[in-house]
Amino acid sequence: MNSVKTFILTLVAVFFLLPCTWAQKSSTIHVKILNNKYKHVDLVSAYGEDKTYQSTDIAQDQFTMTTNLGPDIYRLRFDNQDHFLLVVTPGESQELELNAEDLTSIALTEGSPSMAFVKKATDYSQYRKYVLDSLNNALQHDDSQKYWATTAQNINMFTQTNDDVDNYLLSAFKNVDSLSQIFSQYAPAGKVKGSDLDAFVNSANKQLKELDMNYQPFANYLDNVGKYYDFSKDRQSGDANFYYTLDKYINEVNYRHEVASSAIGSVLGDVKELLAVRDSLAYNNLLEKKSNKAMWANMVLQRLNDKVKGVAAQKEVYEQSVKETRNNASSLVTSSQDRVRQIVARYQNQYNETDAFVNNKIKETVLENKQDIAALMFVDMFPREQNAEFHKEVFTALHNKYPSHPIVAERWSIVNSPAGKTNVGAIAPELEFPNPDGKMLKLSDLRGKVVLIDFWASWCGPCRRENPNVRRVYSLYHDKGFEIFSVSLDRDANAWKGAIKADQLVWPNHVSDLKQWQSQAAAIYGVRSIPATFLLDKEGRIVAKDLRGEALERAVKQLLEQQ
Repeated sequence: MNSVKTFILTLVAVFFLLPCTWAQKSSTIHVKILNNKYKHVDLVSAYGEDKTYQSTDIAQDQFTMTTNLGPDIYRLRFDNQDHFLLVVTPGESQELELNAEDLTSIALTEGSPSMAFVKKATDYSQYRKYVLDSLNNALQHDDSQKYWATTAQNINMFTQTNDDVDNYLLSAFKNVDSLSQIFSQYAPAGKVKGSDLDAFVNSANKQLKELDMNYQPFANYLDNVGKYYDFSKDRQSGDANFYYTLDKYINEVNYRHEVASSAIGSVLGDVKELLAVRDSLAYNNLLEKKSNKAMWANMVLQRLNDKVKGVAAQKEVYEQSVKETRNNASSLVTSSQDRVRQIVARYQNQYNETDAFVNNKIKETVLENKQDIAALMFVDMFPREQNAEFHKEVFTALHNKYPSHPIVAERWSIVNSPAGKTNVGAIAPELEFPNPDGKMLKLSDLRGKVVLIDFWASWCGPCRRENPNVRRVYSLYHDKGFEIFSVSLDRDANAWKGAIKADQLVWPNHVSDLKQWQSQAAAIYGVRSIPATFLLDKEGRIVAKDLRGEALERAVKQLLEQQ
């Protein structure tokens, strides 16, 4: 039996993916109650009229209901006192396991509009927290998410291990290459000259020891490679390309290591024997004799000369293979991490959709009761900067009914101040002023276009420096529905007109009352410094403020694409 959280997870999409024929489908709700103390249960509305849709007795700590109700939030009401919010999804069977000790008692107060409103909005808030917590919990326990996160981690660790192995092997190749150089330098004819004997012995001894040391971690890796990461089990379906690339990468790494093992490993047998002879001679102080040095030098030449040249020739091929497989490994890690991001994004979308749904319900509830003083409890759930019209509507209604209430009076004055009227989300206040020819132009005449209100002046250096960028954005997006409404804070008409011409501000909507900082337009929009801009959507709603440079172009482009 699924837990309540799993049940909620499967139902998140109900708000957004409902079939058109839901009314024709029935749904079954089966509930098992732990620590049961109830005898009766009703399926009732979650908000609005307290309507009972179905009732049944509870037998043996469980009950089943079958209903044709449409998609919505409902309550299970136990013995007319305790409640549990749930979603009914037409056409789906649902199983819940509830603990009676965890159910929250929601007392219904008759005849009190404020309490009914508070209860309704509070229930929504509680429901949102429950669903969103469930989504977070479900994400943490999602098998697919855990699989891809583990796979990404394992591939990353596997590639890091291979990087270490490759570094050891590349060092070994360098030692072999150094041996080749020693042979070329001190024994070009296949025999060491007496005068070079000491230099040859010392150089060869150093490189042989480093070769042995650098190869040992690789040998240990080969002995234990089966204990490393196995990617063959529990593969997710529908990811053939990923696993093809993974298998190709692993095969390339294994082949490269086999080649290196064969090449360098064949040298190492001789290396160990030569080092053993050298150490034995040194232990008995016999290596000081020139004849013993010559003997050991000739052993090195005979055993290694041809092999070392062959291994050294493979170094460049090995390095290229390392480069290619490291790129493949990086791609694999990125690919598996992308799958984790996709899963997280899916939950985030469900989270956002659920949050938006419940927020809208709470907003609707507050607006339906906007003259109720209890609206103060919920209005600040929605930041004023992004919900200016909502705040204005609520506090206007409250101010009409409670003009002397100190909190209401303060908040009403804020939403009606110039700054409050031009918050993001607010409908842009009307502007109507003369253009350079004296004709009155109205901002509202541009409704249906994406509009930039641009406060500037001919005497404003930063404004004039920004004008080329504004002109560029206009030329790019004017044909797609972008307009500019320029408001000048000039006092001199000739200076204003001259700046328009000089800066090639070719759009037709230029206005000014030529009152500089006493401009009525500046007062309406609360402008105290320039340049100042307000970007409006096609409905005349302020969506951004004070955008310049590339940020302005990005915002205009995005807004036009959305609308």
